[in-house]
Amino acid sequence: MADFDRLIASRKAVVGIIGLGYTGLPLATGFAAAGFSVVGLDTDAEKINAILRGESYLPDVSDLELEELHPRLSVGTSPAAMAAADAVVVCVPTPTSHGVADLSHVDAALAAVVPHLRPGTLLVLQSTIPPGTTSAAARRLTREGGIRIGTDLYLAMAPERINPANADGWRMTNTPKLVGGFTPECTRRATVLFEQVCEQVHPVSSPEVAELAKVFENTFRLVNIALSLELSDLCRHLRIPVREVIDAAATKPYGFLAHYPGPGVGGECIPVDPLFLQPLAQLAGTDLSLVQAAHRRITERPGQVVDRIVELIAAGGGTIQQARVLIVGVSYKEGVADLRNAPALDIIRALRHCGAQVSYYDPLVPSMVLDNQAVPVAAWTPTELAAQDCVVLVTPHNRIAADPHWSAAPLVLDTRNVLTPGDNIEIL
Repeated sequence: MADFDRLIASRKAVVGIIGLGYTGLPLATGFAAAGFSVVGLDTDAEKINAILRGESYLPDVSDLELEELHPRLSVGTSPAAMAAADAVVVCVPTPTSHGVADLSHVDAALAAVVPHLRPGTLLVLQSTIPPGTTSAAARRLTREGGIRIGTDLYLAMAPERINPANADGWRMTNTPKLVGGFTPECTRRATVLFEQVCEQVHPVSSPEVAELAKVFENTFRLVNIALSLELSDLCRHLRIPVREVIDAAATKPYGFLAHYPGPGVGGECIPVDPLFLQPLAQLAGTDLSLVQAAHRRITERPGQVVDRIVELIAAGGGTIQQARVLIVGVSYKEGVADLRNAPALDIIRALRHCGAQVSYYDPLVPSMVLDNQAVPVAAWTPTELAAQDCVVLVTPHNRIAADPHWSAAPLVLDTRNVLTPGDNIEIL
């Protein structure tokens, strides 16, 4: 206990980060900025080479940060490098496969790294995982490796709460951090570690509480976004501006949190994490009908966008077959280049299936191949917009919503309800 605390307090502890993506790289730079030597590991050689060149691939880490932190941040692809670490944090993705959590990346990371860890190392899972995963890993390590958790190895769960390109000032440092250890000493050590880079650390009684809290956070957002979609559909028929309704409701200082409608939900959190609960609910003999309905509502939304495009083109006397459709913004969120589960992908697929000629414009995504077929890139010019049958705003990067080019398009579908109203602009 005393040795670990002294290493942390003196900044002599070495921190290992497994996975240098949207959550791992900000964590690595955070510990390096706090004065720790950091060893980063990723299987993607392109990411490793970019970091070595001082080139960031994330909106929340700048090239200058990488350059300044270079002396304290070493990266590579070999798990053996984790032998130097006093604490290791696993930040690998957890997608879904056939509707259930795919823990293969977590399992692979543990299998690769644990044999290299020295006795007394703190191992923290930060990946979003179903409740019970951390404890199952502890039992497996004891059963297969004879490792005593809480003596040979300290194991905890501390879920990530990164919001890429957050515009409201929330960063890793000022977002409260949850920590739940397999034993009280595991919790204490993980708390001591994260107190070095987070202003507030909130210990909980078990890994299961930390795991479920994270999944519930994203399930809460899923349900409320689905509700905003239903409100949006109602408002369109009532000819009431939905964003004004939500903004008006948000003036209430308690009991309400604004969620806004759009073309769907992307990323590796909201459309994925709530599915982690379904197998557990089935085992418990209960159901999650509200969550299932919300997920179905979200999943159907890109199809609704396409139906609306077809409807609007037909109303103008055209047909979707061979229609020129320009998708503006294809990443799942403003300010990021991440295409994972982006609703624009499903929209493009469906439009292609209908026979439309689809192109896209996205300043953060210079090229894109979908289903082994390149998607043509359009120029952001009045001439290009005027040549389209329909221009669809999916993701409004930067100040694109305020750009005057929109007036050049004969027909615009605004899936975000953010454009200035005009004769050529329709809402979803």
